[in-house]
Amino acid sequence: MNEHYEKYKKIYDCLAVVVLWAILYALCPSFDKTVNASHTAEGITTLVLAIVLVIWLMPLFVAALNAFAMFFTSPIFKRRWRKFQSLKRGYYSFIIVVSLFVLSFFAEFLINGNAIFVKYKGEYRFTLFSTMRARDLGMKGYGSPNYRAMKEFYKKNNAERAERIQNNKATQEDLEYQENNWGDDWVIMPIYPYGDIESLLNELPCRPPHPPTWNEGEWRKCYFEENMFDVPALRPSKDTIANEYKHPEWVDLEDPQLYYNMAMEGFLKLKEGVQQPTGLHLLGTDDRGRDVFARMVYGFRISMAFALIVTFFSYLIGISIGALLGYYGGWFDIIVQRIVEIWSAMPFLYTVMIFAAIMIPNFWMLVGILVLFGWMGMTYYIRAEFLREKSKDYVAAAKAIGCTDSTIIFKHILPNALTPVISFAPFAIVANISSLVSLDFLGFGLPAPTSSWGELLGQGLANLTKPWLILSPITAFFVTLLLVSFIGEAIREAFDPKQYSRLR
Repeated sequence: MNEHYEKYKKIYDCLAVVVLWAILYALCPSFDKTVNASHTAEGITTLVLAIVLVIWLMPLFVAALNAFAMFFTSPIFKRRWRKFQSLKRGYYSFIIVVSLFVLSFFAEFLINGNAIFVKYKGEYRFTLFSTMRARDLGMKGYGSPNYRAMKEFYKKNNAERAERIQNNKATQEDLEYQENNWGDDWVIMPIYPYGDIESLLNELPCRPPHPPTWNEGEWRKCYFEENMFDVPALRPSKDTIANEYKHPEWVDLEDPQLYYNMAMEGFLKLKEGVQQPTGLHLLGTDDRGRDVFARMVYGFRISMAFALIVTFFSYLIGISIGALLGYYGGWFDIIVQRIVEIWSAMPFLYTVMIFAAIMIPNFWMLVGILVLFGWMGMTYYIRAEFLREKSKDYVAAAKAIGCTDSTIIFKHILPNALTPVISFAPFAIVANISSLVSLDFLGFGLPAPTSSWGELLGQGLANLTKPWLILSPITAFFVTLLLVSFIGEAIREAFDPKQYSRLR
């Protein structure tokens, strides 16, 4: 890999500068709305910073990737991988987590309130990622259309149009459809046609949070709390209660309790005009009328992506610094170790609170903060591995043939020092998922209306009488951490050096 990079070094460096510049420029926040941001100054500053970072980090990054490539293609890693596959609990957990994470990147095609395709007047439109006006698709009103209502509207219009043509009562528009051979209008919706930030207050009765549509008992409770049942003017007789309703124990109840029991058992009818819940909302809605299942799926993608990115950059910094400390040692090791210890004592939560007070947190800002406070732990393990490995004969042989320090560090020693990195990675992912959920729960995490498990936990705590609202994120959080922990346990056992030692 090093040879390929050296061959096309200028091209790779230019691409890296452009990508890093775009990322840094996007991360530049506006501290106050009253301050006029200078985009030119931001652009020049971030460009210079991107060039400096690429010149400094790109060779290290390529060397580290080369070390990882050597590690993953080594015979001992292949033996460890076969051992990992034999540990069924961890291996199947790995397949489940990876499959769900990959599938979550196609969530827009599976769980979304926008239509995938719309055919209107013979024209096909891909509407999943585009903004269309309702009037442009034959609907009334302003703004974006409700594609679920549009689907039913098209079905009704198609049937009425066919009936008018058959009865020779076609309108001018019907004749236009027939002459141009436009056919029927239709809408293709995702499998689960509800978005994660789409409010359903206009489609569901009662006040949010709404229970799952399959939970009739909770819906009846909502109807009763909002006086939507048609309560009889006269109390049912004792014979009716005992013989027709089959509940003689209700005879002596007060009227409010009696009518409540009758509503829960389905003996009361809804008032005329009360709208029944439509569609399937597997986990109900939150306190703003947004579908909980959709927010759970998108929240899983955000949590996993966040944890993987933070883990990657934390390990990149931690491995680089730990390798330098272990290889050079001496005063350099002592001084940098003290700096690492001082930095480790910095209060993480207070820093996040300060940043949240002066600017709106976003995904990349939180990634940067967690990376700044999460790289120190790996330095100790890599430093210890390098202190052990640098005294071996192959390192002395590499020095004897004139290899540079960077070649020895990243090409010779690092591939033999990656066992703690692989072993601790799943547990670092668990910790980073927990960090994001905790920050969102405390209100210092991702901004609204971003889908977040922590935000759902906060809503569940505020609505303890709505169990689906707190059980959903807790269950998803528990299962995800459990599966990743199973993966970490299997990796640790597969990478146990005693498995391949002659001294057992």
